[in-house]
Formats: sequence, structure tokens, C-alpha cells
Amino acid sequence: MRLLLTVAVAAVAAQMLLPGSALDRFAFGSIVRGFFNPPLFISGNGSHAEPWQLGSMASHAKPDKRQAPVVVSLGDDIEGFFQSSPPAPIDVAVMFSNFHRLGAKKAATAAVFAWEAPDPIGLLALDQALGKFDSLVMAAPLSRAVVSSPLPAPFRRASLPLNAMIGDINQLPIINRIPLPGVILGDENSIAGFSILESEPATSAPPLLARWQDRVVFAFPLLIVLQRNNLPLDGMEIHLGKYLKLSPTGPIVPLDLSGRLDMPVKPLAAYEVISAEALIDGGNDLFPKTAPDPVILRDDRTSSEAPTAAFSANLSGIIAAMASDEASAQTQKFPRLPIHWEIGIITVTALVLLAISTLGEFRNYLGLLLLTGVIFTAQALGVGIATHWLPGLPALAATLAAACVGQIFKRPRIAGSLLSPVPLETAAPLAALPEKTKSRAPRPKKTPAEKPPTKKPATPRKPRAKKPPNKS
Repeated sequence: MRLLLTVAVAAVAAQMLLPGSALDRFAFGSIVRGFFNPPLFISGNGSHAEPWQLGSMASHAKPDKRQAPVVVSLGDDIEGFFQSSPPAPIDVAVMFSNFHRLGAKKAATAAVFAWEAPDPIGLLALDQALGKFDSLVMAAPLSRAVVSSPLPAPFRRASLPLNAMIGDINQLPIINRIPLPGVILGDENSIAGFSILESEPATSAPPLLARWQDRVVFAFPLLIVLQRNNLPLDGMEIHLGKYLKLSPTGPIVPLDLSGRLDMPVKPLAAYEVISAEALIDGGNDLFPKTAPDPVILRDDRTSSEAPTAAFSANLSGIIAAMASDEASAQTQKFPRLPIHWEIGIITVTALVLLAISTLGEFRNYLGLLLLTGVIFTAQALGVGIATHWLPGLPALAATLAAACVGQIFKRPRIAGSLLSPVPLETAAPLAALPEKTKSRAPRPKKTPAEKPPTKKPATPRKPRAKKPPNKS
């Protein structure tokens, strides 16, 4: 009765207090790590109304082609549509004016514009054209020098303090200047991200983060995804070496310790490629209506340097990989069993504990260990195979309570057994043996025997004389 009462109280208390607690969350997180790829995103509170939910990263994500951007390709202009090659500020102003005419509210340029002696009138026209968009993302290369330059305003608007990240910030690439003088970065409505990091070696993993003094700046493709989804910059959750979560609801981007995209990026064609020359007399349906914004101006000139050409070639694949929902698996629920099933499981556990308690001490401990292993195995299989959260913690609480009861109320050991010998001081005295009723008469004492008479020495016999033989 003591065992049943203690086990019942422990199980009911655990059933009422543990769901949604830190211990319950820790147990759920520990089990799901054996079945799903990190990073893991746990939500819910483990109750019947709000069961545990899990979002995880897919191991082999394929970018969604529908997330690739519409690209306006800035080529070599062989036919001479523009005033000069490369395009002058007035030519670029005409391009962006046609962007706005064709209905683009958001725009971006992956092409870097910098002129040694630009025409002031052309620059003024370019500023006016860039100021017509609701949002604008510009790009520029970054590098590292001995003397640091001030962080430009468009880069500062698209940056965060270093303490906004979790992890070792010393692993991030350090940059402090724009290697090209006079780079056009737009006006007050624009933000800027880096296209390439000249001070870092080129790898297959594109960099997404870099450190400029006490701020962290972001890559141009990452800002495109934020612009497309109207996500605030300070809503990101950055865990270096784990992931970059663009918003509380995603998308989720795997991130390595140095701030690079930690997933393979395959070449992917743009949603549609439109030549810059086609903007001059293009109709209102030139930009696809179903395509995701923004429209991006990309540098595809054959005279571009190798890093710039590689950045343009991988731009669509990087944006689609980060914007796709394929990178994160759909959120999966792990509901609890109906309450009558949980009560039945706990009742069966209590009956098994009662049966185990009737065994010997060694068998009792062995039975408790085996039952604990069965509970752990059932809980893990319930998550990994049945996708249900079983009442394992109440069952473990009942098992622990049974073990404590067994320690407090131990059975007394059998006196005189070989395992527990009774001390001589406490042993009961042996009963006196009863006297025998019949006893034999005492034997007479033996008297020393008399010495036998000494024998007389034998007298030697005389030899008989031999008679001579008769002669006849």
C-alpha cells in the first residue's frame, strides 16, 4: 500500500507539473536531436492543447526555381544603344527610369557604378531616378586596409551591432573600406550590401556577414531576400556556426563560424533575363507579373573581372537558396496521447513496479533498471516513429518513487543466513541437551597386569651319538 500510494502521488504530480516545463523541453529536445538534423526550432508547451512542434533544417535542400529573381542583364552593348560603354551616369539613369515606368516599385543593382570624372548632370539624373523607388538595394565590393574608412550611410542602415549575434565574432572577416573611390550607393531610401570581399579567399561558400569596426554588414543577396519579404533587419536571429533566421517564421539559412552560407549552392538560371537594351522601348508587360521582386540589374559584361563575373553567375542561385522554404522542413507536431491512454500506461507501470517490489533486493534493482530502459526506449520510438510524445516522464517519476520507497522501507534480512551472518553476541544460546535415561555401568579401572615369570635359560641338548651301522 505504501508503494502504490507513493507511486500514484508521484505520477499524478508529474503528469500535472512537468508538461511544458524546462525539464520536459530538455527531454524533448534531447530525443529529437537523435532523429532530426540541427538546427532545431522547438515551439509549443507539450500540453494536449499546444503539443510540441519541431522545425528542422533539411540535409539536402534544393532551391526553388520560382524564387530566382528577374534580371536585367547589362551586357557589352554591341549595337550601341547607350551613349558610352561602359554606360555613363545618364545611361544608368535611363535604365532605372524605365524600371519605374514598367511598374517596378523595388529595385536593386548588383552592378557596381563608379566613374573617375562623371558628368554632374548625369549624376543628378541618376540620383533622381534612384529616388523614385520605394526601396533600393545597392552593391559594392569591400576590402581591408591599414587605415580604416568611415562606414558609409547606406551600409550603416543595413548593419547591426556586433552584440546582436550569438557566437564568436572574431571568426568573421574584417573589412574597413570600399576599394573603389566614388561608388554610387544611392540616396536616403537605399541600403547597401557587399558583392565580394577582396581581402578574403574565394571559396564555394559565399560570405554573408563581415565585420566593419563595431558593426556587422551583410551581403547583397541577403539584403535582397529581406527586401523581397519586407523583413526588418533587426528581426534576424544570428547564431554563428548554426543558422541565420531571417524572421521568427523564417526563412532559415545555415551559417558556418565565419559567417558563410553553409550549404551547397548550385548554378541556377534567373526567373527571366531581360537585356538592358530591351528596356528602352519595352512594353508594360516586359516584367513578369508573377515573378518575385525586386528586379535586379546585373553586370554581365565580358570585360568584368573574374570575381565580379563569378558573383553575377552565382547571384540567382544564392538568392533562391536563401529565399526557398526547401531549406527548412515543415513544422511537425508531436501530440500527446488521449488522457485515458496516458492513465492506462501509468497504471500498467505502477502494477509492474508492484510486481518488481516482491522480488529480492538484487532482482528488485535489476527490474527497476530494466523498466527504466524500457521507458526510455518507448519514449524515443514514440518520437522517432509514431511522432507522439508519450507520458515517459510521469512513468520515470513513478519508477524513481518506487526506488526511494524500496530504500526507505527495506525488508529485514533473515538472521543466520550466509549473506548476513548473525553476530555471536546476539545469537540465541543453544538449548541444553537432555540427559540420557539409561547409562552403562562404569567400567572397572584397569589394574596393571602382573609381570609374567621369567623363563629359565634353555639348557643345551647333548647331541645323540650315532650308532654305527650293523654289519652283517
